[in-house]
Amino acid sequence: MNKKDYQILLDTSFLLPFLGFKTDDIIINTLPKLRRYYLYYSDLSLLEALWKISKIVKKENLEIIIEGIRLIKKDLYHIRLDERAIEIAINLYMLGHKDLIDDLLYGIAISQDLMFLSIDRSLESFIKEHGYENVFIHPEEIE
Repeated sequence: MNKKDYQILLDTSFLLPFLGFKTDDIIINTLPKLRRYYLYYSDLSLLEALWKISKIVKKENLEIIIEGIRLIKKDLYHIRLDERAIEIAINLYMLGHKDLIDDLLYGIAISQDLMFLSIDRSLESFIKEHGYENVFIHPEEIE
């Protein structure tokens, strides 16, 4: 399969560097390799990123954050939350995976036929344990 055929939904962790915030080295080192793929983001990830950032942001960083959001909107494809994604997420939540944002992002990946780039192995294990489709791709799998 051609790398450009891969359509990947980015987990929130992969958006943080766009917003000027340091994250794990594995994420930073993966970003340049992602240029070869169609990349998608959800407003849910922006919301989650802003929740994390708002706890530590300084006024002088505000312009970097705004510019980062502009870059995300310009360079990545926006994907919407749909009914099927919500249904999947609520089912996962009721089964015991209590991170609703991650559940929704996984639901979006399934409903839109995307790979889901994440470093969250616990969600992947939960998905496998409950017989859901594994659409996860991890940084070490990105060429």
